[in-house]
Amino acid sequence: MKSRIIPYVFMIILLAAHFSRGNHNVLAIISLLIPFLFFIKQKWVIISLEVIAYLAALVWLYGAYEYIQLRIATGDDWVRLLIIMGCVALYTAWTGIFLRSDKIKDTYGMNE
Repeated sequence: MKSRIIPYVFMIILLAAHFSRGNHNVLAIISLLIPFLFFIKQKWVIISLEVIAYLAALVWLYGAYEYIQLRIATGDDWVRLLIIMGCVALYTAWTGIFLRSDKIKDTYGMNE
């Protein structure tokens, strides 16, 4: 089960760093508190964490859009930025899908 949770925690750390870089320190702190929900063994927790992962992927896509617009306006290369942030968004969404394993469903009472 740890192999399912560790990628999610890493994703949250990346998200908190993204918020911190944009001076959204309150969101960064809230983001860092999210993984502590894993200690609550109820099915709403996994559903919530999965939704948070998908919303975080949208945050990355929106950030990519904003940064790309800035790069286009300044005449800088933006393709590499799109590839990197697109991969981070895919990884973020993947961590949400990764929470659907049978082991996690059993632990959090979702197979009842």
